[in-house]
Formats: sequence, structure tokens, C-alpha cells
Amino acid sequence: MKWILSLLCSALMLYASERYYSVEELDVREDGLLLESKTKKPANGVGQFFYESGQVKSQTPFKNGLREGMGKTFYESGRLRSETPFVNDKIEGLKREYYESGVVQTEIYFKNDEANGLAKFYYPSGTLQGETPFSKNKANGIAKLYSPSGKLMRSIEFKEGEVLKGLDYDAKGNKKELSIEALSEATK
Repeated sequence: MKWILSLLCSALMLYASERYYSVEELDVREDGLLLESKTKKPANGVGQFFYESGQVKSQTPFKNGLREGMGKTFYESGRLRSETPFVNDKIEGLKREYYESGVVQTEIYFKNDEANGLAKFYYPSGTLQGETPFSKNKANGIAKLYSPSGKLMRSIEFKEGEVLKGLDYDAKGNKKELSIEALSEATK
């Protein structure tokens, strides 16, 4: 009987340890550390923002005043809008954004708060719309844009965020080189 009571108490302590904060209960220090407004101690729990309707707009977990864990935003309907992984107050890992239908809209890898790796963008149908390689938050490599049917329509070569060259492809796969001016304008 004692072990059941002990187990129940442990479970209640774990459940109770997850603290939810509203925006009014948190202050941001100059160095970015999140503090509890009343105690001035570093926040440990989940910060929440709400729509006027009362529906949760976003949830961000905090540990010792820093973002830590999976941050989430929501559409007013309650459906998931995005997931952002945080480690030691920096975006670290695969960030995903969703259409309200639940289909993935974008996937971007982050390392130390910067886009690094192949970012993918999807049509509302879930078909790949495009992909762009990133390094230190800048497009770096060959970006590709696809039609809704999956055919390659355009490729643009980037180096550290600067456009080097680009090609358009017709339905038969024939290439046409694009001017740098037209590409620069299209990628703004």
C-alpha cells in the first residue's frame, strides 16, 4: 500500500511541475533571459500566448529562463501551424510549418539558430514544390522549383546567398538560361 501511495505522489509531483505562464506572468531581462514577473526567478515551464477567442496561439517551453524543447504555434482553429525545436535558447533541428489542413508546408533544418541543410517547400497537396540548400542562413547550392505534377521547372545556383545562374525548363525538359537580373528580382 505504501508503494502505491508513493507512486501516486511521485506522479502528482511530475504533473504539477509543468508550469504554464501567460505573457503577463513573464518578464524579459536585457540579456534575453525569461523571468517570472513575481519572483524574478528564471522561468521553468511553458509560456503561452492566446488569440482573442481564448484559443492557444503558441506554446514555448522554458528551462532556467531559456527556450528548451519543442515550441509550437497554432491556427485559431486549434490545428498545429508550426513546430520549432529549441536547445539552449537557439533553434536546433528540423523546423516544420503546416498548412491548416495539416499538410507540411515547409521543412528547414537549423543548427545554432541558422538555417543549415536542405529546406523543402510543399504545395497544399503535399507534393514537393521546391528545395533550397542553406548554409549559415544563406542559400548555398542549387535550388530547384517543381510543378504540382513534380516536373522540374527552374533551377537557381546560389553561392552564399548570391545568385550565380539559373535555368528554366519547359514541359519536355529543354533548358533556357535566365538572366541574372531576372533571377535576382524573382528571388527577392
